[in-house]
Amino acid sequence: MKSLISKMRRPPGPVLIVEDREDNQMLLAGICESIHVPFQLAENGKVALELLSLNEVSVFLVDLMMPVMDGKSFIRELKKLKSDAVILVQTAIDGTDEIIEIMKMGVYDYLVKPLNVDLVKTTLLKALEYRYLIDIEKVLLRDESKELREQLEWLNYKETARKSSQSSTEVTAIYNLKTTLSQGSGFGAMTTLIDTIVQTSTRNENGTVTIDGEFFQVLEENNNHTKSMLRGLASAVEILESKVELTKTFSGEIVSRIEKVASHLASAAATKSITINLPMIKSEVKLLVNLELLSLCFKELLLNAIKYANASTAIDCFITLTDGYFCISFKNQLPNDIYSDISEDSQKSLVLPFFRMHPPVEALHKEEPFSLGLGLTMVDFIANKHHGMFFIRKAKDHTSKDVGFCTIAELFLPIQI
Repeated sequence: MKSLISKMRRPPGPVLIVEDREDNQMLLAGICESIHVPFQLAENGKVALELLSLNEVSVFLVDLMMPVMDGKSFIRELKKLKSDAVILVQTAIDGTDEIIEIMKMGVYDYLVKPLNVDLVKTTLLKALEYRYLIDIEKVLLRDESKELREQLEWLNYKETARKSSQSSTEVTAIYNLKTTLSQGSGFGAMTTLIDTIVQTSTRNENGTVTIDGEFFQVLEENNNHTKSMLRGLASAVEILESKVELTKTFSGEIVSRIEKVASHLASAAATKSITINLPMIKSEVKLLVNLELLSLCFKELLLNAIKYANASTAIDCFITLTDGYFCISFKNQLPNDIYSDISEDSQKSLVLPFFRMHPPVEALHKEEPFSLGLGLTMVDFIANKHHGMFFIRKAKDHTSKDVGFCTIAELFLPIQI
């Protein structure tokens, strides 16, 4: 379980070790190698600044006492160039005044010499994750503001289109339902199977019918799929017909619900060796929500990510605050197949009733809170009932060395003042 629900994330850039003593350089380099983190060496602050102009660095491991340019001078110059630099300081002085002075410089943490290897590893991994989250938050905030503007334009367009072409929307929904029912197990497969049984089975003199055992097993499996479809459809209808009650909640409770859903789906993720990276929250905000409905949204979005993500990859969950909204994001890598080429029009269609980009993943039908291609439609409906917004988009993934494509599903909830 712990290996599947991990909070450890790393940026692609190397650690820059700014240290003049060769023995300490070797020690810190060995620690980086042991946790499979790339690194570079600089014997003083001046050399480090020169390297910084050539490379993007993730974390700075800085010794205070060095020739040419000492640690404090380097940190001051570094902060002018990169105000959000993540810095770990090595110091031989463990006095309170010295530590306070160091932390006031905006460093992430400090390490007291002689260095404890295990403590250095733990602190370095935390610093790398912090850098990763800063980078992700920058990208998300930039994209979310853009998406919010585009979403408002899309909502206006949808309303205009609805008024001018209601019949076209209904025809599209009916076509999508027909396609969904004919795909995979369930209604379509059952009708074909029953026709085959009628044609091949033997009717006995006493009126009983002998059915091939394999046919019966497949019929039973399809019956279970059909029950799941009807259950999911009934769940959707119940929510659509119910009055949604919202209560005041702190954002920490939202994160707890995500963790609970992720824990429940860990075994499903394990079948594809997928890791679920849980969100981290910097500050509490007040929200007006229905926790049970949001839990269904989280389950739908995490299941969607598990079903369509590459095997042996990670699903990243993030929390950001943007333009008065509390944004929950779920990101998964896209496989390089025919379904990964998602146009903007197709992305907008993903929330339409019964619409599917992919064939159904039948192995997880028992876990799906909804069915028949209604999952993202219901997430969109629940978001609207929270006076929020939902959209799902294809984006470039800059969190690894090789830039690829990913899917990001984002749920926006208005922050209460």
